[in-house]
Amino acid sequence: MKAKVRSILQTYLADLGEFNTAWEGINNSPKLPYQTVWLTISTVQTGAISSKPHSKETGFMQVTLHYSAGNGTQDIEERASQIRKHFYGQSFIQDNVQVVILSPPLIGGIFLSDNKLALPITINFTAYEL
Repeated sequence: MKAKVRSILQTYLADLGEFNTAWEGINNSPKLPYQTVWLTISTVQTGAISSKPHSKETGFMQVTLHYSAGNGTQDIEERASQIRKHFYGQSFIQDNVQVVILSPPLIGGIFLSDNKLALPITINFTAYEL
């Protein structure tokens, strides 16, 4: 189910418009500003017991923004807020999987990484196999 969840969430992120992105598992070197994206499954449970059990998984998609240092934080914080608003409260159904964003995405603290500003956004989800 992880591949389906990843596809659903990455497609929705792309709906925000074109933005340089280093996708999980793809070897590329995007130009600044860009975002890195990866998905982690935290828990897996059986959501329904029957002759065909259904899975319930929780996890998060981590989007980390990377911007040039030395120009302030307004642009990186605006992009983080845009991502947060875009995902909060959403529910998606595709390929017999429902993905629900129950809580506001978490915007972390800005830090320096390789002389670039970096800002992580954590999008927690619950996914249900239908």
